[in-house]
Amino acid sequence: MSGVKKVFIFGNSLSLAGIGACLKLENNMEVNCVDPHDSCILEHLEEFAPQAIIFDLHNLPIDLDMDLLRRRPGLLMIGVDPSSDEVFVLKGQRRKVVTTGELTQLITEQTTDIRVKKRQ
Repeated sequence: MSGVKKVFIFGNSLSLAGIGACLKLENNMEVNCVDPHDSCILEHLEEFAPQAIIFDLHNLPIDLDMDLLRRRPGLLMIGVDPSSDEVFVLKGQRRKVVTTGELTQLITEQTTDIRVKKRQ
C-alpha cells in the first residue's frame, strides 16, 4: 500500500459523510471516520496515524490545538465550511529559527500574496 494517504474524518455531518465517501473511492486514500463524541479519539489518532484530518469548521468536535500539530509534523488539518464551499488548511511544520533574518526568510518562502475576498 505504498503511496496510500491516511485521512481521519472528525465528525458525522452530512457534508463530512459525503467527503469521506468520495475519498474512500480513491485508490490512494485510506479513510477512517470517527464519531466526535468518542472518548478515545486521541488513541484512535495515534493508532491510525493519519497524514490529514478533515473536520467541520462549524462543529469542531475536540480541541484540535497547536500541540497536535507540534506532535505530528507534516500533519495536514483541513477545516471544511459547507456553507461557503471553502476550506481552511493548517499544516504542522517545524523549523529552527534563530535570527530575524531567518524568520524573514521563512515568511517570504511560506507566504503568497493574500487578498481578502469580500462576501457577496
